[in-house]
Amino acid sequence: MSFKIFTLILLTEVFNFDECLTSNIIFPQIDDFPSECSLPDGSDGTCRNLKYCPRAITAKNITVCYYERFEQFVCCKNNLWSDVTNRPITRACEGEMPVNTNFLKGSRTNIHVPYVLRGLHTYLGEFSYMAALGWNMLFGETAYDYKCGGVLISDKYILTAAHCGILNGAPPVVALLGGSNLNDSSLKPVKIDEIVLHPGYRANESYHDIALIKLKDSALGNTICLWGMYSLNDVNVTAIGYGHTEFAGMSSSTLLKAYLTVVPNGECGLHYRTEESLPHGITETQICAKDPENLRDTCQGDSGGPLILHSSDQYGIKRSYAIGITSFGKPCGFNVPAVYTRVSEYIEWIEKIVWP
Repeated sequence: MSFKIFTLILLTEVFNFDECLTSNIIFPQIDDFPSECSLPDGSDGTCRNLKYCPRAITAKNITVCYYERFEQFVCCKNNLWSDVTNRPITRACEGEMPVNTNFLKGSRTNIHVPYVLRGLHTYLGEFSYMAALGWNMLFGETAYDYKCGGVLISDKYILTAAHCGILNGAPPVVALLGGSNLNDSSLKPVKIDEIVLHPGYRANESYHDIALIKLKDSALGNTICLWGMYSLNDVNVTAIGYGHTEFAGMSSSTLLKAYLTVVPNGECGLHYRTEESLPHGITETQICAKDPENLRDTCQGDSGGPLILHSSDQYGIKRSYAIGITSFGKPCGFNVPAVYTRVSEYIEWIEKIVWP
């Protein structure tokens, strides 16, 4: 059994396939399935099941490759970085502060912090783009219960998990940004203006678990860069969260980090073969990570929080990139990879909303 932190009731948009249907439906033999295709803009693509191509779900014009029984296969863009220097996410990233490499020095396995269960304490300002999403508490409008994470990607938008969009019928109302401790009185919550769920998300499944949160006022501080390629140049990544000791478990107010390693999807899928929320298994829209030495649990990351890759950009400057958004996983202590929504598969959807 896997756990999302919350049980949700969501009203989601239903994608209308009528405009994409053709009058002549061909059911080819499997040997006849084409793999290469061309998109309406002339760029190269690969025929993929629509369920696994989030860019096509949100596109106005799509190229239908073929139908296999009741499954629709569409032309999915191959290389997002056809013009990397001119993409909005690249321009936004170039304006951000580089990574403080002092945080990255030293061994990953010999750091010991008393009284913190497996997670490591973070330094003040180390993850200034981390966001905590807060819900109104029953006894006052100025007291908030922080139950989800997120990451600041622009001065007005936070990237988080779609299943964090509503809890017991209520959405989050504020975001607390940049803190290593939720009890820091110097931090002032920013009110949430709008929540945009990915149109492919369904509450009874764990696919397309990604959402954007628009803030009412511009946020101060650094934003994280977004990783736009499917491939990674390093398998060593970092998960952060406010001290959850297990998925759906108790949390503290302290921001913790855990050093993890990316796990191949095929290996990861073996642990989730019986999950009802994954009828298609682990797909290319997801990424998995765990601690190979089982010294720290992957469940340190809040739902909605980022999976981070520290990597050099095209100019050799070390930066922090969000490669995943924490989605779900097994309870702590099982040494099973946690599953994250793969950010690179949703770049075009993000850009259309954040940098139209």
